[in-house]
Amino acid sequence: GGTTTVVSDEGGEQEEKVVKEVAADNNNLGVFFRKMGTGIKTATDAVTGGAGNVVHKLAITKKDDDDGGGVAKDQDEGEEEVTEEETNEEKKKFRMPPDDVLQKMIVIGKQKIKGVSIQDYYEVAWSEGNDCDKEPIYGPFLTSCGKNDVNVDKWERQEGGYKGEWCGENYTQQRIVTFNFMKQTIGQTLVSVQHTQRCRRIENDRCILHMTLKMKGFPYADCFVVEVRHVASRVGENDILVEMGLHVRFLKSCMFESKIRTNTTAETTKLQMDLLALITEGCKPYAKEIAGDDEEEDEKEDEGDEEEIDDTAEESKDIICDLPFIRFFITLGAKIFLWPFIKLDLFDPFPPTTVDEALTNVRRRVALLDKISCDGVTDEQKDELAKEMKAIQASLKHIEAITSIP
Repeated sequence: GGTTTVVSDEGGEQEEKVVKEVAADNNNLGVFFRKMGTGIKTATDAVTGGAGNVVHKLAITKKDDDDGGGVAKDQDEGEEEVTEEETNEEKKKFRMPPDDVLQKMIVIGKQKIKGVSIQDYYEVAWSEGNDCDKEPIYGPFLTSCGKNDVNVDKWERQEGGYKGEWCGENYTQQRIVTFNFMKQTIGQTLVSVQHTQRCRRIENDRCILHMTLKMKGFPYADCFVVEVRHVASRVGENDILVEMGLHVRFLKSCMFESKIRTNTTAETTKLQMDLLALITEGCKPYAKEIAGDDEEEDEKEDEGDEEEIDDTAEESKDIICDLPFIRFFITLGAKIFLWPFIKLDLFDPFPPTTVDEALTNVRRRVALLDKISCDGVTDEQKDELAKEMKAIQASLKHIEAITSIP
């Protein structure tokens, strides 16, 4: 607390009067005036609370009636005021912290979209045109990918939100997407798919879309679900960075987990990357123009992001390129150092015990020989090989007839 003192003129004389008490807390300005007399220049301190805790010194000059009223000058002491240029620089460097759930997933793609707000991104990518002037994108995308009977429900909201089964996070809205398609397994089979999509936004800084994909209609479909996550975060003042994560979650043990994980990751990654490309293209009409300086800053940031992505890609390429050499040396080493000590009987652990079993094995080998022997030969040689194969088949039938006689 403190007192506020003013100087007033009455009959040509100046005198001090205390007009009221001023209470000061941590968020208010507390002003403490020293005693002033006519023509005396005095100084007083005013302390502002809060984060800055800046100290200002007020210089107050008293003058005679002929000179008019008093003049106050404000001078900074201590911390300097934040300039507009520094504020803009901070906005350019702004980045959201990493998404915790995304760290537990395989990051399958990243894309920076310039000049677009989180609101515009959400309306383009996930609103399906509801409550905005944007065109639907998700349903038409699925249809263009050969999906049938596509249905995208409207977003629903409820008190308390919706909790993700795997991630455990709360979301403000949820919707169900269903469709089906024909899948090549053992023949053609109809696969039914359900996406449970949940979404939440953190002001105009981040939009999270998490979907759980459940399928049925093919072997082992009930053993797993696929978790896909799109995280769009504001980067700097004008842009957003979209990151996508994927996780194959097994509901029960399965002997083909590795194959399912590999195939599902490859198929889902391609689909989600195509979707991200479509979203990026759809956002372009709503991108704001960026000044020259901002464009330079964006290019520097893009180079950093691309270098990070390229480094990962290059590491993957190096590994892939090295695989044939690694495989070659392993095979060569095995043939030189291991093969002489391996018994050939190990490769035929269950030899045939009857003539019928032996004939069945021979026919399988003959069929394989018939298939591979025709590769890289002339037509005349193929005719000659065909005759020999017929002769072998005839001999096998003759052996079978002889051994079947009691």
